[in-house]
Amino acid sequence: MDDKIAKRLCLTLLLAALPLPALAQGSGDAPATEMDHQKASADAIAKELANPAGSLASLSNNFEYRDYKGDLPGADDQDGWSYSFQPVLPFPVGNKGRRIIFRPLVPVKLDEPVFKPEKLGFDTEGPDLGDITFDLVYAGTEMTDPKAKKGFLWGLGTAGTFPTATGDFGGDQWRLGPELFGGIVREWGIVGGLLSHQWRLGGSNHDAYAVTALQYFYAYGLGGGWQIAAGPVLSYDWNADGGEGWTVPLGVGLAKTTSFGKHPVKFQFQVEKYVVQPDAFGPDWLLKLTITPVIKNPFIW
Repeated sequence: MDDKIAKRLCLTLLLAALPLPALAQGSGDAPATEMDHQKASADAIAKELANPAGSLASLSNNFEYRDYKGDLPGADDQDGWSYSFQPVLPFPVGNKGRRIIFRPLVPVKLDEPVFKPEKLGFDTEGPDLGDITFDLVYAGTEMTDPKAKKGFLWGLGTAGTFPTATGDFGGDQWRLGPELFGGIVREWGIVGGLLSHQWRLGGSNHDAYAVTALQYFYAYGLGGGWQIAAGPVLSYDWNADGGEGWTVPLGVGLAKTTSFGKHPVKFQFQVEKYVVQPDAFGPDWLLKLTITPVIKNPFIW
C-alpha cells in the first residue's frame, strides 16, 4: 500500500466523524425472543449484529476504498472509493426466535475506475448509483445449551439484483438465485458462512451470468464491546475463461460497539488483501469502515 491508501483512509475517517442523525426509539417491551437493545450490554449487541440471523434492526453505512492491479494498461495505478447503505429489517415469526429478514444493499460509486477500450486506458467516473442487491431469508438462532451460550444459526432464502445502476457501473440485468447460511454461536462469539448464487433473469444485457459468492464471517468478543471481526466475500464467475473466475480476499477487522445515550452504534474497520483476482483487472486491497446504528425494529410493537 502507498500514499493513495493513506489519503483515502483519512477521507474515510473524516466522513465517519460527520454527525449521525438522531434515531427515534419506540416505546413498549419487545417480545422475549427479540433482544431489547436498550437493556442489553455492548457485548451482547455486538454479537447480535454479527449474526446474519439476528433480531436487531440496523442501518449499516459502508465506506470502502479499493486499490487495483492487473495486466490492462494503467491498471496498477487505479483506485476507487464507494459508499453503500444497507438497512437490516427482521420480521419476527412465532415465538421461537425465527424471523424473516430483508437486507437491501444500495451502492454509490463515488470515484471508480472504468476501462475504456477506445482509449486503451482508464477513466475515473462517479458519483453514480450501482445495481441494488438484496437478500430475503427465513432464519433463526437455535441455542442448544443456553447456559453455556452454545448454539447455531441458519438461514434459507433468495438473493437478487435490480438493474438500477447509472453510468458504466451496472450489469443491466435482473438477477435472482438461492441463498443459504449457517454458523455456530459460542460464548466468545460467532463464526459461519453465507453462500449464494445468481443467474440472469432478464434485462437489456443478454450476456450469460452465473456467479457464486461465499461470505465467511467471524466475530470474536474481547469484552467492553470490542471484537475481532470481518466478513470478506469471495466469488466465482462460471462464465469466465480458465481460472479467471476467482476473486478471493483474506480479511481481518476490529469492531467497537458503544452507545450514545440510548442509541447503540457499532463501528468496524476491516482490511482485506485479495490473494486471487482476474489477471486483467481486479482489486488488490480493500479498506472498509462500517458505521451501524441500531434502530427500533418497525415490525415489533
